[in-house]
Amino acid sequence: MRLLVSIDSWGARLLSVLALAPALGCGSDVMTEEGSGGGGGAGSHGSTAEGPAASSGEGASGSTGTAPPEGFPFACDDPEPIVVAGQNTGYVRCAGGWMHRAEIVACPSPLPRAEACPEPSDNPGACSSDADCTEQPHGHCDPVAGNDALPGCFCQYGCTIDADCTEGQICLCGDPVGRCVPALCTSDQDCGRLLCSSYVLNPGCGGTGFACQTPTDECAGDDDCPGEQECSLAALRHACAPSTCAIGRPFLVDGVERTAEPAARDDWRAAAPDAPPRRDGLSAEQQTALADHWTRAALLEHASIAAFARFALQLLSLGAPPELVGAAQAAMGDEAEHARMCFELASAFAGRGIGPGPLAIDGALGGEGARAILVTTLREGCIGETIAAIEAAEAALHATDPAIRRALEQIAEDETRHAELAFRFAAWAIERDPSLASTVVDELAAAASEPAAPGEADRGGLLGFGVLSPQHRREIRQRALAQVIAPCARALLMRGGPRPAAGPQREATESLATNS
Repeated sequence: MRLLVSIDSWGARLLSVLALAPALGCGSDVMTEEGSGGGGGAGSHGSTAEGPAASSGEGASGSTGTAPPEGFPFACDDPEPIVVAGQNTGYVRCAGGWMHRAEIVACPSPLPRAEACPEPSDNPGACSSDADCTEQPHGHCDPVAGNDALPGCFCQYGCTIDADCTEGQICLCGDPVGRCVPALCTSDQDCGRLLCSSYVLNPGCGGTGFACQTPTDECAGDDDCPGEQECSLAALRHACAPSTCAIGRPFLVDGVERTAEPAARDDWRAAAPDAPPRRDGLSAEQQTALADHWTRAALLEHASIAAFARFALQLLSLGAPPELVGAAQAAMGDEAEHARMCFELASAFAGRGIGPGPLAIDGALGGEGARAILVTTLREGCIGETIAAIEAAEAALHATDPAIRRALEQIAEDETRHAELAFRFAAWAIERDPSLASTVVDELAAAASEPAAPGEADRGGLLGFGVLSPQHRREIRQRALAQVIAPCARALLMRGGPRPAAGPQREATESLATNS
């Protein structure tokens, strides 16, 4: 299944924001021959000028001006500058099709274009030209690749400079405008004697990311890999991988998800939205399915308030720093707003007020002590919320209803911050007591061995309303565990250095490296 979301961007963001990766320029865990991978990294937009004046003096020649380490097999052969609209982009294509970023240059853009949408449609939310796309900078009106929910064109937004992107991303120039892609480096200047080169985000499904080459890379492009394998990123190095494209913090009590029952009430509905979700053209069966879907999502978000209330108490019981306690309190407010947005959508599709009934909290505090609290945090936060954030982001990319798309985009951003909080707590707990490191490995192994929740029945035709199929959700879970959660956990356990001293932390780190 082809996902629209770039899953690896979550790994880059967690590593960057939590500073879990060793400070070696673009995050490489391997030193160059000089002992340094260079400075800077993706998201360091203020450190380098953007635009033609940012040239390193080498132009787009495929070289940073320093020869790669002796014997390194992946230099850029036959470099060809990538040009858009007759202008240099700072990117270079090498023999074999892979790219690197020689210099930081603002991307050219012809927006807004005068041409009308090639697939006009009367569907709500559809656009007719670029002039309709003004919610964000660099808007363009085009059909959405992979979106089979509704025909027509919809507004999409891009970038021309790195500052248009979030931390951990750079702007990859394209036509009609650039797009933000995950990156652990901003240009070759971050990578010492090596290059800030591309890799395949999701082997078999495509997508592009950038990371510094390392002396232990086994590929630069797909031509360096055997058979149908593609050059991706594993353990922060370029490595061949098989081409196998195949919401809310859960409130767990004794390992079982707990939610309230729905109730007939109006007080949990969000304030009147700018525009309610569209219902025209939906059958009674589809409206019922959407009401059921958003009721379930709302009850999960409502239960997440209790999960963060418990987490705040647990943090206090461990003497956690105020930053963690304050973030847990803020997350409770986020989840309350998520619940209200979802109850509003559920009520709109049901044609009546829907809210939560009482939520049982007996036995909710669970076991005491740092290990039991870490187990709950790993399950609910590091794993649960990371997957929830990616699910929401994927659903937002498919959503053609503006009200639903806005809700999902906010949920995805907030849940990502909540996942960051969970990893920050895990880092603090392990630094405080290194014997807890093995808990991380145990929980990841258990999550990887569990089948994904069956979820709802597949209800075709509702992808544009934020409803992912069970197959879609299973694919996200599998990739999130392999491409985001496991690498971040390895980096988490490496905080003390690339080779932890003998003991639980080193044993846990080596177990993760072996099993993921």
